[in-house]
Amino acid sequence: MRREEINLAIKTVFSELYKIVGVYEITGCYNYIPGQKSVDVWEYMERKILVIRRIVDSLLLGEEVVAKKLHRIIDETEYFVKCYERPGTVIRWKQINPKLLFFDCAFDLMKQLDHDAYLCMQRGLTNIHLSLYPDEKLIMDRKKYFQEIYKKNQENNLQYSEDRIFQNEMHNTLKLVFENDFKEYLE
Repeated sequence: MRREEINLAIKTVFSELYKIVGVYEITGCYNYIPGQKSVDVWEYMERKILVIRRIVDSLLLGEEVVAKKLHRIIDETEYFVKCYERPGTVIRWKQINPKLLFFDCAFDLMKQLDHDAYLCMQRGLTNIHLSLYPDEKLIMDRKKYFQEIYKKNQENNLQYSEDRIFQNEMHNTLKLVFENDFKEYLE
């Protein structure tokens, strides 16, 4: 298959996944479809993802390596859609974009719980186990990150919700994932 056709297929899949990430905020974190109360959101999103799988299978027939990478990203996106937590991404995406760590619920728990309760959780002395226990550097990096975001929001009168800020970071992450996995095709 010619390089241009593979490149087009990759960009087509990216565009479709970008659309799925792009409805995070308006669907209430994939909990409902606006204006369509009777629609099952899981079924709706599964159909969207199935269409993307068919795009990969039809456009990349005979290109197993590229198709396999795209199916992996589709699986990872589906995990995000169905996770119902923030950031709710696979570890690989957090490795590619460590800014996703700034959205982990551990930061909220640190504020909500008293110090001793959080310390017990951190030490594994409770039934609650987090995927992240922030250190001082991560706490400071997160504070700086959100200060910059809120400053930009205020300067540009963006009025982005926290869900929108997260959605924007997920869009950036998706872009980084594609750039990471398809460097040779996107040059």
